[in-house]
Amino acid sequence: MKRMKRILIPTDFSDNAWNAILYAIEAYRDVPCEFYLLNTYELNPVQLLTTVSSQRIGRFYQGIKVESEQGLKMILDDIQNSKPGLEHNFKTISKSGSLLDTINRLIQLYSFDMIVMGTKGATGVKEAFLGSNTQKVIKNISNCPILVVPEDVYFEKISEIAFATDFKRLYHKAEISPILDFAKNHNATIRMIHVYDQPGLDNIQHYNSNTLEQYFKKVNYDFHVISDFSTTEKAIQACIEELEINLLIMINYEHSFIERLTKEPVIKKMTFHTNIPFLVIPSDD
Repeated sequence: MKRMKRILIPTDFSDNAWNAILYAIEAYRDVPCEFYLLNTYELNPVQLLTTVSSQRIGRFYQGIKVESEQGLKMILDDIQNSKPGLEHNFKTISKSGSLLDTINRLIQLYSFDMIVMGTKGATGVKEAFLGSNTQKVIKNISNCPILVVPEDVYFEKISEIAFATDFKRLYHKAEISPILDFAKNHNATIRMIHVYDQPGLDNIQHYNSNTLEQYFKKVNYDFHVISDFSTTEKAIQACIEELEINLLIMINYEHSFIERLTKEPVIKKMTFHTNIPFLVIPSDD
């Protein structure tokens, strides 16, 4: 029997995180799933500095632990009121410690198929596409796909999927599998978008594009070649609008667009912000 999909959804109890939960429920509406709702908590340095006794530290920890567990219970109640899928199960995980360390440990335990995160730019920085937690997760989690749901984005039928690629590397089955999953579950068309800096494909790119065609032969797909007009970000955004894309997918490998997107100095200058969900697949190299 095929095992249920396992989806991890970190939450900080914000509207943004709740929105990501609702999106995940709809995206997997007809798929048997176990959703793991995760809240992590830590004492902030100010609390630790002003807390002399171990007894007081213990009371602080107990307080935020209870707060975390109650918050997760309230989310479960809200989920039941929002009518999830018939084959959806929900589990909660409340853990002290850093979000990244906790996610890494949980991936080892549960072998998640997907992490779903809401994202919100830093306060006052409207240009920022990724919130700091989302940025860290994409940068440091290398063994699980991450579906990023921008703030205020609500689920709409996934009929057009953009897979942005330069065809410069060979694709592995594990990398392509999440793309095929979405295409099959939603009967969607995959639009392979090649942003080129020079016309035509070289021999390696031809070989790699043929490999992709083999992977996608059982789903609807098409190729789209667009010129790199000033920046990759602008080219991709133009394509999203023109083709009415519902989901953007990229593979995160060395020197890729995603890697550039998550580098600290670059992100402050980045003007890449999309109003559709964005799936980042770690490379299998």
